[in-house]
Amino acid sequence: MKRPKKLPKGLFWRNDILWIRYRNEKGQLVRESTGQMSAKFAEDCYRKRKTEVAEGKAFPSRQFDRVRFGELLDYWWDNHAKYKSSKFSYLLPRLNRFKKLKARAITSDMIQSFLFDLRDEEKLSATSANHYRTILNSTFNFAIARKKFDFNPVKAVHQFPEAPGRDRFTTTEELKQILAICECEGDLELKAFILIAATTGLRKGAILPRSYADFHIDGNVPYIYVGRTKNGDPIKLPLSQIVIEAVMQLPSFGRSQYLFPAKPNVRYQDNFSKPHMWDIGKRFRRICRLAKVENLRIHDLRHYATTVLFMNGIPDAIIAKMTGHRSRELKRYQHLSPLFKQQTVDLIAQDLGKKVVTQLVAHPLLAPRHPDAKLLKKLAEPTGFEPATSDVTGRRSNQLNYDSAFSDLNFQI
Repeated sequence: MKRPKKLPKGLFWRNDILWIRYRNEKGQLVRESTGQMSAKFAEDCYRKRKTEVAEGKAFPSRQFDRVRFGELLDYWWDNHAKYKSSKFSYLLPRLNRFKKLKARAITSDMIQSFLFDLRDEEKLSATSANHYRTILNSTFNFAIARKKFDFNPVKAVHQFPEAPGRDRFTTTEELKQILAICECEGDLELKAFILIAATTGLRKGAILPRSYADFHIDGNVPYIYVGRTKNGDPIKLPLSQIVIEAVMQLPSFGRSQYLFPAKPNVRYQDNFSKPHMWDIGKRFRRICRLAKVENLRIHDLRHYATTVLFMNGIPDAIIAKMTGHRSRELKRYQHLSPLFKQQTVDLIAQDLGKKVVTQLVAHPLLAPRHPDAKLLKKLAEPTGFEPATSDVTGRRSNQLNYDSAFSDLNFQI
């Protein structure tokens, strides 16, 4: 075919093939082969590309029509998810059905149907099915924030109602039974793990990777250091003497870098992905069966530590600092112990009794009928039970008045 002497704007020759040249919506120069020698065909291609660029500028959403969900998912994982402590990599294979679809083709109804299949057909729990909704929602939101997409179809899909949290409180007697079985079975590693978890409130994922460099037992205040918890914060926790003794009895003490080093098993003989133990659940369940302790999980040891602190009146701020809980997460632990419930009821009854006594003192007509009315009145006047005045208000003032009253009446406290 004879080459035309003059080509229309945007066309040029390269190796006997006509190419087109135009600028995309970002102003970048793009060169594209037409694969043809026909000037008319190349000119039509050039005009089509110019029209697409113009539509993309006028209607920005058009540029996302060709984006596939797999691109958004890979971008989300590489730039966001893999750096988070909540690893979802084992869940991603179930999302392969969406990867080849254009993101624009994924609808709310499609996602809802997928979640129903997980729950009803594959028999996943509501919590597990909600994990997949979280991944899809986070993928689209992250793409929108980074200008990779413009719409989130997951927004209209609600989570499944999840079952209430476990109401299981580990008693001290149960822990003593489990520790006794550990001694009988010679499982010193599990014994040390249980003591660390029960006395510090650390999670399993924070205990198993610890090395002996993280244990500082030579100073005046022995402590364990965790450089990064699940919340992303470092933490130092004091260690009791029983924990120190258990750690020093470990088979790895003085022989390995880690408290709980990885060991060969049926599946892994060498070249471990992690140099430390990553699970101890099977051994824990076996010891619980031997100790005849039912329905106990490793994470319940963390519940034990937190609830014991609550029962002993430790302030929420100190508990949160020690265990790494957020304030709203601490509320779930306040109901775990029946003893805690009884103490709460007793406190309410005591407070009600104080109000009744105050009313008796406040009404002169009722006071003579009470045999100890004069004594109560003498105690109540300096304690702040009387109406507050401008010069005596606040807890600190009341506490000072309590001390003065007890001193005057020679009470033994």
